[in-house]
Amino acid sequence: MLIIRLDAIGDALALVPLLGALKACAIPVDIVFSSVNSDALASPASINRYIGIDDPGLTAATYSHILIATEDATAYNLARSLRAPHRIGFYNGWGKPLKSLWLRTLLTEPHYRSAGLDPHTQHEVEVLFALGRSLLGEQARPSRNVEELTSLVIDKPMPADHRVAFQVTDKWERLGIAFDQVLELAQRCRDIAPMHWIAGSHEREYAQRFSAAIGCEITSFTSVIPWKATIAASRALVAPDSGAIHVAGMTGVPTVAVFAPQKYLTAQTARWAPWAAPHTIIEAKQHWSAAGAAALTNLLSLAAQRNDTR
Repeated sequence: MLIIRLDAIGDALALVPLLGALKACAIPVDIVFSSVNSDALASPASINRYIGIDDPGLTAATYSHILIATEDATAYNLARSLRAPHRIGFYNGWGKPLKSLWLRTLLTEPHYRSAGLDPHTQHEVEVLFALGRSLLGEQARPSRNVEELTSLVIDKPMPADHRVAFQVTDKWERLGIAFDQVLELAQRCRDIAPMHWIAGSHEREYAQRFSAAIGCEITSFTSVIPWKATIAASRALVAPDSGAIHVAGMTGVPTVAVFAPQKYLTAQTARWAPWAAPHTIIEAKQHWSAAGAAALTNLLSLAAQRNDTR
């Protein structure tokens, strides 16, 4: 089988329960990722090999099934060129009628998904899992077993960290969340628990502004692999709607996930909430930083209670 997923890290991580189920059924998988999400999964995972979309060896491979787990037209053209007898992917019906007509001629097993935010939408994990159901059986369901999922995401687990990870990222601003509001949340969180401020090296400017404003040291990561491991080892995570919340979601880390104010928040969070971790969704509207801090307090309390009962 070949799976094609040419999207961001969070999108790639939504494949994890499907990959786990394929592994349990001893179905060998090659996967085509983009350079952006190439390190989203653990090296072994259930993958025979990772392949770049321009890899010359790709066209020489033979697959019985191709799962096109993206809406990128490049992926569908690739699937056509590989001539697998079973080509499974999405079409959007009347939401994108011309594209859907083309896809219905290309796919041997088309799966409908709305072109917009459907209020009845399933989680992205469940949507992707359905692509493999003809191989896995109709009764198969995506796992929420954290130990199993973590093994597909983290190469080398780190020792547990008593600190709460706070993602320092310009994604806050890209979501329209003001810098001073993020600082307010950070200061409230610092009053609750020891914090570990984390950022990607490509977000140096935002991280420097944050560090100067709050007076803290920030751990900067040049690679996705230790960044994932750090999140997975944390006591909890506070982050905007980003790939970080999906790392936490697959590794069982309690998460305060902050989403931008939006009309269809319920539909958006139903699709993109952390999958297998305790979490609270915060909409960044009036007094949201206080709500975020209260959510962190509650998640830490619940985690402590679970630990006490073990």
